[in-house]
Formats: sequence, C-alpha cells, structure tokens
Amino acid sequence: MSFGLLGDHAEILSGFAFKSKAFNTDGSGMPLIRIRDVMPGQTSTYYDGPFDERFVVNSGEILIGMDGDFNRARWSSERALLNQRVCKISAHSKLNEGYLFHLLPQVLQVISDRTPFVTVKHLSAKDLRETEIPLPPLEEQKRIAGILDQADALRRLRTRALDKLNTLGQA
Repeated sequence: MSFGLLGDHAEILSGFAFKSKAFNTDGSGMPLIRIRDVMPGQTSTYYDGPFDERFVVNSGEILIGMDGDFNRARWSSERALLNQRVCKISAHSKLNEGYLFHLLPQVLQVISDRTPFVTVKHLSAKDLRETEIPLPPLEEQKRIAGILDQADALRRLRTRALDKLNTLGQA
C-alpha cells in the first residue's frame, strides 16, 4: 500500500470571515454554516451580503469543524455559505470521496493528539494538507467505503430500533 499527503489528494477550502453585522436569523440571504452547524447539518443563521460562489456548500459535501473536537460530517441541508473555522474537503481523482469521509476521523484524531492547547484546540488547513494518509488502490478504497457505509447504516437502524423499544417500554 502506498501513502501520500492529504493535501496532494484532496482540495481543502477554509471558510470565509463573513461580516457578522450581515448575519440574521430571519431567513433573509443565504444560510451560513458556522462551526456549531457542522454536526447537525443545518443552520438557523443567514448572511445577507455579497459573497464569492466558491464558498457555497452543497448538500452531501464533507465539512470539518476546525475548533474543539475537529468534527467531520456531510452537509445535509440546502446550499449554504462556508464560514470561518469550518472547512470543506473534497477528494481528487485518486482518492475516493467515501473512503476520505471514513478516513477523516483517524486523520483528525492524529492531528488532535499532537496539537497543543490551553483552552480550545485549533486545526489549520496546513495541518490537514501535511498529514500522511494510506492510499490503497482506488477499487480497494471504494470497497472499504462501501463496507463502512453499510456498517453506518446498520448502526443507525439499531439506534432507531433501540429508541422505539425505549418508547414502547415507557408506554
């Protein structure tokens, strides 16, 4: 198996520092993805001002929160703007997007373990770009991602079943 630097196999786009005076919660403008919105996959903050199209995130794209726990998730809501301290990462041709998604928690843990902090850990795009990742052949990446997708789906079904059992037990 070969290895490579993540930055050589993925595009990493850091969010933009949009002017907070143009933020609102009344729904005017474009939805704005802040660090707290990464895991829920939705936002209640909007930005009503000019923006560059390259900071637009579409549903399904991979995001990373760059402070605290360095969470990663797929954006699951409508088109939105990428705010500062959140980055979008997308695979190049020799890296499968699903494999990248499942590999990121390990990558982020390695970075977190070596990141000094006093109050809150901060992740930089440079740290991500310079992290070495395993690169099995593309077909093997797809196979691994497929297995992990199935495991995630089963885990979600199990969680829903346990929630229903708890609800029935309370009834």
